[in-house]
Amino acid sequence: MWAPIAVAQSRARRLELGEDRSWLTVMGVLAAVEFLWWAVCWDAGFAPAPYVGTYSVIAGAALAAALATRAVVRRRAGRAAWPVLLLGTILIVIGASLFLPLKYAIPGQVPFWLDEPLAAAERQLLGTDAWVIADRLFGWALVPVDRLYGLWLPVQSLVLFWVMAEPPSRAKSRALIAYALAWFVLGIAAATLFASAGPIFYDRLLGGSGFAALSDTLRSGGAWMVRAEADAMWASLASGQPSLVAGISALPSIHVAVSLWIYLAARALAPRAAPVALAYAVFIFIASVQLGWHYVTDGVAGALGMGAMWWLAARLEGVIGGKATARA
Repeated sequence: MWAPIAVAQSRARRLELGEDRSWLTVMGVLAAVEFLWWAVCWDAGFAPAPYVGTYSVIAGAALAAALATRAVVRRRAGRAAWPVLLLGTILIVIGASLFLPLKYAIPGQVPFWLDEPLAAAERQLLGTDAWVIADRLFGWALVPVDRLYGLWLPVQSLVLFWVMAEPPSRAKSRALIAYALAWFVLGIAAATLFASAGPIFYDRLLGGSGFAALSDTLRSGGAWMVRAEADAMWASLASGQPSLVAGISALPSIHVAVSLWIYLAARALAPRAAPVALAYAVFIFIASVQLGWHYVTDGVAGALGMGAMWWLAARLEGVIGGKATARA
């Protein structure tokens, strides 16, 4: 009498593995493509070696933090199996480790070409630089904006591993597929094609003093985090000696794209958190302009690109997840 129950349980486990298999497959394929791209850039002398050890520590800490937070907030909720969590973490480490060298390699493949026409177009459309408008509206909050924007990486990392720890579902698979696609398609492929540095690097890249007022405002306003990071990134590029703080690209904004992803993932998996996630995405959009990291166009492109990745993820999940269900 226990045989039908055992068969049903086995079938359910295979079905769950199939649901997790969807996003693991996409992450694995993208990691392989990233590796091949990196190998070509490495051989050409454009890309440095990946910091695998460093990103392993970061990913391990983020996974531990996500699991600890879930244990407090959602004590009775189920979670993904350990093999899935470990394999997913390994794939995240590989992808993140290769992302920075590929971002650093952008100007070696495609010289920065978009800043001048983009800055001119926005000035023509808005009547001034977008950062000036943001500063007029939110200049009083420059210091907290600087500090909160600097926390973007740990915030998105915590959310990523929280989602990864969710029980298997098609919504979870779609979210993680969209995340992986965004980093590769938007953060590497599109960033290379539309090579640009952003307002904060404009004068150093092209000369002149078109954005000197931006630098003065950040300095006098006490926005030391953005200035320190920008200085380190430029020093790395100028010296040809990459470090963990390296790699310049502006369009599309991966900060805005991933922040919008946080909202989309929250809407699908934790609807009560969606309003807070949406507010955070709007904040990142505005802050990226106010701090000079991005033109408005960068944020719009990042948001539209993330929307496209979310749409594409649903189609991929349907194809891969459908095959996994059929096998089960």
